[in-house]
Amino acid sequence: MKKLRLIWIVLMAVTFFSCSDSSPTDPDPGNENGEEASDEKQFVWNAMNYWYYWQGDVTELGDDYFDNDTDFNDYLKDFADAEALFESLRHPNDDFSFFIDDYEEYQDEQDGIYAALGFNYGFYYKSSQQEELVGYVRYIIPGSPADDADLQRLDLFTKVDGTTITVDNYLDLLTNNSAHDLTLAKIDTSGDGVQYVDDKTVTVESREVIEDPILTSKVVETSGVKIGYLMYNSFQTNSHKDLNDVFADFKNQGVDELVLDLRYNGGGSVITSQLLTSLISGLGSSTTFGEFSYNEKRAANNNREVFFLDEVPLENEEGEIERDNEGNFVNSEPMNNLSLDNVYVLTSSGTASASETVINSLLPHREVTYIGLKTVGKDEGSFTLYDASAPYLDSDDANPDHKKAIQPIVVKIVNADGDAYPNGFAPASYDPNISGGCPDDPNDNCVNEINVDNLLNKPELGNPEEPLFSRAIDLITGQQQKQRIDAQKIKMEEVSLPSGFDTFKPHRQGMHIEPFMMPADKN
Repeated sequence: MKKLRLIWIVLMAVTFFSCSDSSPTDPDPGNENGEEASDEKQFVWNAMNYWYYWQGDVTELGDDYFDNDTDFNDYLKDFADAEALFESLRHPNDDFSFFIDDYEEYQDEQDGIYAALGFNYGFYYKSSQQEELVGYVRYIIPGSPADDADLQRLDLFTKVDGTTITVDNYLDLLTNNSAHDLTLAKIDTSGDGVQYVDDKTVTVESREVIEDPILTSKVVETSGVKIGYLMYNSFQTNSHKDLNDVFADFKNQGVDELVLDLRYNGGGSVITSQLLTSLISGLGSSTTFGEFSYNEKRAANNNREVFFLDEVPLENEEGEIERDNEGNFVNSEPMNNLSLDNVYVLTSSGTASASETVINSLLPHREVTYIGLKTVGKDEGSFTLYDASAPYLDSDDANPDHKKAIQPIVVKIVNADGDAYPNGFAPASYDPNISGGCPDDPNDNCVNEINVDNLLNKPELGNPEEPLFSRAIDLITGQQQKQRIDAQKIKMEEVSLPSGFDTFKPHRQGMHIEPFMMPADKN
């Protein structure tokens, strides 16, 4: 896959971005101590005042909150730095906006280029006391340090660098870019309950990796049905051609049904979500994908319709997707859509944003069956905003003295029926009060991959024996593929990570809007 930098938003048209907002921008140089607040702080307030979805509900972001520029300057100087200011301006309902220390590094991360150990991981409670945790490997990036260390999917680890994993330290143990020693453990069910026996310690280095968001794709034929399986882990515009190629293979092999595995996908670009839904459904530009709504200051641009796609948009050499003056994609190729009437989506507590938009946008038009656990419920999108001229979207125009940026929520997205998904999507029987979230019913669509049987057998993703995929096959064929008997009926509960927690770059729970989706300003 090409190492292309993704630029989410560029300057569109002067008419859209001309702004009559009455926000202060230039603190009075004649204030009593002769000091101005930093450029970074001024940028954060001004950009949030312009774009933030909850701008009208945050008192300090009001256009008339300050009497004069001196008051504005004094207010900004009360904060230790720009990030502290940004955090103070976040609305209580906002779990997903975040501050960016280095936007060039962040842009690379969105293309799957970053320093990392090379494996995605999660945690579950070791016992009912819910104090100590067990880490587990979700998947390995081929050619990464984790691959070199011979880590395997569903390997378990109880210590990091000799430190036992607990509810108090698990968020900090693996989040830096250093090498780490993992104490691997095996499950012992010979006695009462589950015991964890330390097996060996492996060292996993950290270095730059390039992750292909298409982890695996295959066709499984069973009971006379050809089933396409795709695990897709991040909505990246530099994967469009590869996605189209996968669907060409599905089409050439004559798949009858599709299982889309988004259990580890925290989101990404909306245009890629449009592409994937179009590849699945065959719906095109005459059918509504969804609608956008902005804050009160941008409300004239609300109810902006977005449509499914007729072709596959491709990045240019600068890593951008372009449209010409007539709205046509500058770079594109024919679409290999399947025109399916239904799709089976595998989900987890980490499925968010653009992944959920796939489900939501298809629901008015196609049958969608989701299998797994309840999704996050993030139906809002964001822009990367830079310290540039209003509307703060052009990185080429950014202040050269620093690399700070912000990624605030700016837009709410609903489907063609006007439905959002603030509570996420979950199988009907999902119950947060049950350990693991799912009732003990092998014929239910609520399926938790963290169970003793699965952790002992360690089926690969895409294996018909893997619990979530197996349940999808059951529904497709009408035949039960395996007997799901959890060893000793011991229930396990995964740790719910904080909203927006960046467990594994670049899969922060985000949804990004592309340049051509910006409506012309009606003000």
